Amino acid sequence: MISKQLLLEMIEEAMIPHLNEVDWEKDFSDVKKTCLDPKQLLSHLNDVLANKQLPTKEKKKLNPNMPHVHAGAIPTDELDNIDVPAFIKNITQMPPQIISGNAKMQKSSDGNSMSINLGIPALRGLVYDIDGKQFYIVNTCPGAGTCVFVCYAMKGSYIMFPDVFVKQTRILNLLLNYPDKFKQILIRELEIICMKNEGKEIVFRWNDAGDFFGKKYFEIAREITNELTAAGYNFKSYGYTKVGDVVNKDKPENFVINFSDDANKKETKKVDVQAAKRSVIVPKELFTDLLKRDATGRNYAKNAKGKILFNKPTSLDELKTRLSNQYGVDKNSIITYDQMLSIPPNSGKVYNVIVMPSGDGDVSAQRNDIKITFLLEH
Repeated sequence: MISKQLLLEMIEEAMIPHLNEVDWEKDFSDVKKTCLDPKQLLSHLNDVLANKQLPTKEKKKLNPNMPHVHAGAIPTDELDNIDVPAFIKNITQMPPQIISGNAKMQKSSDGNSMSINLGIPALRGLVYDIDGKQFYIVNTCPGAGTCVFVCYAMKGSYIMFPDVFVKQTRILNLLLNYPDKFKQILIRELEIICMKNEGKEIVFRWNDAGDFFGKKYFEIAREITNELTAAGYNFKSYGYTKVGDVVNKDKPENFVINFSDDANKKETKKVDVQAAKRSVIVPKELFTDLLKRDATGRNYAKNAKGKILFNKPTSLDELKTRLSNQYGVDKNSIITYDQMLSIPPNSGKVYNVIVMPSGDGDVSAQRNDIKITFLLEH
């Protein structure tokens, strides 16, 4: 059996720098990264496994500077030693498919359109430079600000299931190690979906988790959008970002970007916030008293269609008043998600849309005639 010490020696020996590695100097020179010592990684993986064995109330807080790793994705041998080479193989394999379709995308689709997405790890991702034999922690959300406290991609299904961690991490590793292959594979997947859904608009969300963490990544996204459009497909790209340069970059009309108001100050200063299409996470204290609770008192009450209910006939109007006062927008411009769906896109008027904590889709982020998407905090 391979001992833990021998595994450590194997991985350290394999990490002798090579000339051919992730092109940090050219393609990804602007990417924020930290070289990860193998001893530190092994310690973190052991902490993750140890935490898995503890009852929920006794689980320890792991190092917040380390990327999320799901315990179910860490291979061990018969002696419960971590198999580091197998772990490397696991996170650097080619993902079976890059494209996904989460619940919000399903709510955003209808008979005329189909919404799909891709995701990478939120906040920080674990990357293994295949040629350079070196681990890195990559900042996948370089513009993150107060959003880190409410990030939905750091809870729920995003961290509960090993398959999600593995898929997102493989996508990130493919992008950084082989950016050209990443582009080729993704454009092929998108083209197949376009052909299979002839007559529908294919709406693709970049980064339902993570962000455009490097210029090269955004260039790939822009190139794919242009190439599919030029090929005659009914295709649209969109996304949320906290990176100011992405907002300011020239983009085709069918590439819609929403600047997130909870970006850090450095990125916010780069953007004309009043002119930009943006999204705002509305804190719970601004609206929870207006929503009806179910019999348990813990959850929001919903109708048969899964839509959250207001507790009084006047509650919606009160919410619009509060949003108008808080964010300085015309109250008459604020509409509900369902009201927006009944209004044809680009009807000549600009609206601000309320998206409830659950039950609504993501169409407001896809439309250029929606100025602000008010995302009520989950």
